Amino acid sequence: MFAIKRILSATIAVALLLPTAAFAHGYWLEADNFFLKLGQSTALHLFVGEGLKRDEEMPYQARKTNSFQMFSTTGKFDMRTMAEDEVKPLVNFSADTAGTFVVSMERDWSFITLKADEFDAYLREEGMEYIIAERERLKESKTPARERYSRFLKTLIQVGDNRTGNAKARLGSRLEIVPLDNPYSKKPGDKLGFQVFFDGRPLAGTAVFADNRDGESISAQKLTTDADGKLTVKLDRKGVWLVRLVHMQRCEKNCRDADWESFWGSLSFGMN
Repeated sequence: MFAIKRILSATIAVALLLPTAAFAHGYWLEADNFFLKLGQSTALHLFVGEGLKRDEEMPYQARKTNSFQMFSTTGKFDMRTMAEDEVKPLVNFSADTAGTFVVSMERDWSFITLKADEFDAYLREEGMEYIIAERERLKESKTPARERYSRFLKTLIQVGDNRTGNAKARLGSRLEIVPLDNPYSKKPGDKLGFQVFFDGRPLAGTAVFADNRDGESISAQKLTTDADGKLTVKLDRKGVWLVRLVHMQRCEKNCRDADWESFWGSLSFGMN
């Protein structure tokens, strides 16, 4: 069994960011403690920033959240029933059974328009030069880019000593990063494989970033998925790990307000 408790804030402060700044940042889920004893609790946060550098904590936003679920060895729980709208942290989590718990959040579309040079700079930063080439082919290189984007976030929390197999299960999200082994069976210096899926199929040739924060020290690796959507990360440091990517394509349906659509995926976990 596990428990989800609402955390109420005395005050709620919502920071206003410029649209371009907000769009350029990644989102990820992060627990105060990824390693819990039975019955021990931890707060679960939604952060925005760059490469595990936390710029802002975001509250739970009901209108933007399509799915917010906790997966255990015995089933899943809809955490939207417990999260408090516009409150941060998202929830407080504890469990009285050992295992690896998976939290998944899917956020709805957001929209933005960027100048051509801003759009190109963002594409290069995230390893999406293929969109620059496509815009050149479409003779759109000098025009503003209208984009809609959605986010698919996962985190793993270990309770007790039972490293369970659900950590490497596919959840069926449109964009999903799946570890090929339980990260909590690894130790610093080990390697861990991942596979990326989009629309149920392996996503090949895509830039993936593996960020680590150990205390105040942050490092990053840039990798590329192979023909089967797989990549291998060397877990060379303790602390918090974040594996992330962005996949973009031409907008396909209901595209009145967007020419491009992007899908941001992240997976976070701890390393002792």
